Order: sequence, then structure tokens, then C-alpha cells
Amino acid sequence: MRGTKMKKLFWKIKYYFKRLFSMDFSGFKNAIQYAHEKSGRSRIVLFFDMVWCSFKYTAGYVDYNEFEFYDLNSKQRETFITLGHSARIAKYYNDPEYLDIFDDKSIFVKRFSDFVHRDTFDIRESDAQGLEAFVRKHGKVMAKRTTDYVGRGIEVVDVNENPELDFETLYVALMDNRQYLIEEFFKQHPKMNELSPTSVNTLRVITFLDDENIPRILVSVLKSGLGSHVDNIGQGGMYTILDDSGTVVYPFIDKNCNQHTKHPITGTDLIGFKVPHYEQLIASIKEACLVIPQVRYMGWDVAVGVDGPEIIEGNSSTGPFQVIPSMSDEKVGVKPIYDQYIKTY
Repeated sequence: MRGTKMKKLFWKIKYYFKRLFSMDFSGFKNAIQYAHEKSGRSRIVLFFDMVWCSFKYTAGYVDYNEFEFYDLNSKQRETFITLGHSARIAKYYNDPEYLDIFDDKSIFVKRFSDFVHRDTFDIRESDAQGLEAFVRKHGKVMAKRTTDYVGRGIEVVDVNENPELDFETLYVALMDNRQYLIEEFFKQHPKMNELSPTSVNTLRVITFLDDENIPRILVSVLKSGLGSHVDNIGQGGMYTILDDSGTVVYPFIDKNCNQHTKHPITGTDLIGFKVPHYEQLIASIKEACLVIPQVRYMGWDVAVGVDGPEIIEGNSSTGPFQVIPSMSDEKVGVKPIYDQYIKTY
């Protein structure tokens, strides 16, 4: 027990200094100002409180503001999963020998082909002529960097809008940008299109494979774009936490911590929105959890088409998602759910 505690403390110190030396100090300053405006507390008090929370809870300034730590007491803060907690779980339970399957999107779509129904093409395995044949076959495709995340490195290529597209030039540009994976543009369910027609609105389902090899759903998140072709909050999207039936019961939150009960662009009523094919989606995710059991803690990105769900990718280092304190009377995070199944981290 003593050895485990010392190992955990050493990891926390190492993680703390790694984050410290890579910190955006301008962002830190802005975060203090934001917390000051929201809470009315002095900036100097908030500065020391953020520093304390960064070590005590491994909560960065983004966690601090997103989960409203400036309004929470220590008991309430203890119930929230932070980025540091999530990183520690991934480090402890995910075998690094298998992470390349999830870190490279091209490898992932091949290994999880039973759950990926859209047509895909790796330009590293072909040439400009092969690229042209694939794009003209589908008309509209997505070009992706195979090792990027949070919606970065994604570009739409639409030959219908640009029939004179020079594929030799495009091929070179995609290779230079490391956008090796080309995917058939996903046609989402009409109901999901009501949220935002410019993006594929996906779910992030965070799972843990317990000691009995039973997949556990820790939290289910619905994301939506805000006019962009991606829905990630870091790229200008927003998210909310779903209930067990796949229904929206809390407002969406964007990267500036604004809360939305109506979609700012489409005007769609968000509260009460139900994800179609949700039961099938959860069953599919649980099945996918068993494909690589050596990677036990996962964040699955899933889209919903007319005929059902389809996995987009798996994230072996998912960030935290939970209900924002001001959205509920309990002001309790998702950590109690994690602790039911994850005993050590």
C-alpha cells in the first residue's frame, strides 16, 4: 500500500511539472480573469487556488473553469474527474504495446472494420490516380491526419464543387500535410442533422473494461458543431452529458463555458433531444471494448447514420466530461461512477 501511494505521488509530481513547463501562461492569466468575473473572488486568491487545485486534484486551469471549481468546496471538488485523473487511468490501465492501434486512424479503421462501414482510403498505399478514383467515386470526402486529435487536421474535399480539381497537386498537398486517411463523407441520421448540418455530430462514450472483462459505460457525451465541419469543443463545438436513454437533459456547453438550451445557429431545441439508435450504439460500443482488451480505458467517438451507429475512432487518452455544477443541484462530478469500477489510479 505504501509503495502504491509513493508511486502515485511520484507520478503526480512528474505530471505536475510536465504540465507546468508546457503551460500557456497567457491562457492561465485569462483563466484567472474569467474565474474572477464569474465568482467575484480576488485574482490573487484565485491564482493560489488554481495552483493548489493543479496539485491536489491535477486540475489545470481549463478544468478549474469548465467545472466551476471557483464555486465548489473541497468535498465537491473531490467528486470531479480532471484531465490529470484521466491521464493517470489511461497510464495505469492501457497497455502501451497496443496504443498504436488507436493512435493511428488508418490502423484503427482496419482493426475495427466490423464497426466501420464507411469506405476509407490510405493515400500512402496508392498514388494520385488512386486518390482521384476514390474521390470521384464518392464525390465528397474527408481528409484526415492519421495521428491528430480534437478535430485538428481534418479537411473536406468536394469534387462536385470543384470538378476541375488537380489530383496530382492535391495528392502532394495531402502527403505534405500528413492527411493520409481519406474517408467517404459520412451521411448522418436526419435527426442528428437537426443539431448542426455542417458537421457530423458525434458521441463520445467513455468506457472501462473491468476486472471481470465487463465493459462499463462511465459517461456518454453528445457533441455538436457550431457552424464548422467539426464538432469538437476545442475547435469551436459544444457538448452535453446524456442520460441513460440517450436523451439531452442538461444544456450544452461551449469552449467559453457558455450554456445553450437552443442551438445558436440552427435554433433546434436541445433539451429533450434523443439520439436515434442509442441502444444499438451502446451495444456496439460494448462489443468494441472486447476487441483489444489490453486497452481498458477508452473514449469512443461514434456517429449515427440512417441505418445505425458507426464508430469513427477510439481515443486511448480521453479527456474528462461531466455535468457542470451550475446545471444541477447536487454539484457532483462523475468520479463516484468511475470509482465503482476503477479501484486504482
